[in-house]
Amino acid sequence: MKILTPNSVFIAFGLLVALASCHKDNMAPATGSPATGSIYVLNSGELNAYTLDTASGENVPHYTAGSLMNYNPASKKLIADQYSMANGTPISGGTNLNIYGSKMYIISFGAITVIDAKTSKLINQVKINIHNVNYPAGVAFYKGNFFLSGNGIVTVYDTATFAVKKTINLGNGDLGNPVVGDAGLAVANGKLYVADVFFESSTVWVIDLATLSLDAPVTNVIPETTTMAADGNGNIYALSPFDDDAGNAWGYNGGLTIINSNTNTVSVSQTQVPLHNFTLAAQGNFAYFFNNSNQLIAYNSITHTCAAFVTDGTSFINPKCIAANPATGEVYIGDAKDKISNGTLYAFDKTGKLEYTLTTGICPAQIMVAN
Repeated sequence: MKILTPNSVFIAFGLLVALASCHKDNMAPATGSPATGSIYVLNSGELNAYTLDTASGENVPHYTAGSLMNYNPASKKLIADQYSMANGTPISGGTNLNIYGSKMYIISFGAITVIDAKTSKLINQVKINIHNVNYPAGVAFYKGNFFLSGNGIVTVYDTATFAVKKTINLGNGDLGNPVVGDAGLAVANGKLYVADVFFESSTVWVIDLATLSLDAPVTNVIPETTTMAADGNGNIYALSPFDDDAGNAWGYNGGLTIINSNTNTVSVSQTQVPLHNFTLAAQGNFAYFFNNSNQLIAYNSITHTCAAFVTDGTSFINPKCIAANPATGEVYIGDAKDKISNGTLYAFDKTGKLEYTLTTGICPAQIMVAN
């Protein structure tokens, strides 16, 4: 594999990383293993209606046939909808799935649903302002705190009581306008990095997790960051979409920014050709994402090399989520295909060869591995 310098890495990427509305986000780290070996897939279901929320003035999306799939590769046991089985009703409109300790957190439109990570039995539901999910909400965990981003605010919840501990206002965007939405969150070196999707903002916000207060932001990222992830070497990956804004002067190319969390400086930043998919995962020395041809790319943060990860010719139709297994090196892809049909989970070994596929529910939105 050719070794690339940081400035030339993205030339080799060609058509990189694509923006998609069904995913959200950032992969929050799991800190417990209550269901060791299981692979969970949160399926958003079919979007079938919008209703006006009179309090906020926003159109609220409604989904049907949402589900939580559980598959154990060792026993080959598949539960198509563990949430519905445990609670007698389906989950609706889930966009984020996270495991922290003995609990699993599902972020849907208007609520944080907390369930037992083994049994999927409902523990609590916490209502959230709809503005928190105008964009797929950013989610992160750190030392008993749960962080949720949205509409220029990071809300800090206590994972024991589910009470709000603090709200952190991110202030104004680069152009002096209010931040209208935040998507990705990532934790590294005792800091929380917050993507700012405000139009033309080149800021990533930084929160000191010891004091839960704003630190100096990183201000020279590619504009309008969306999804974020942290790898095992203190690198923060921030994806930015392409926006031509009908070809006028506001338009810009998107790309990938890599922030060194030790120094809070940008180590790699390069605008690219139009991006349409912001599905992203990071694990160990690697970050995984898609180019515009729906080809899965693996970027090595140590050698600054990149290559197509899939080596056996497997192709995807509409990939929406990625997860990497730290124990095995396996990589999982959720392909939504379309908005009304069941999707597909692809499992690849660490060499990029397909191991197996499974049928998911409609629109797989996020994958979590419980190791």
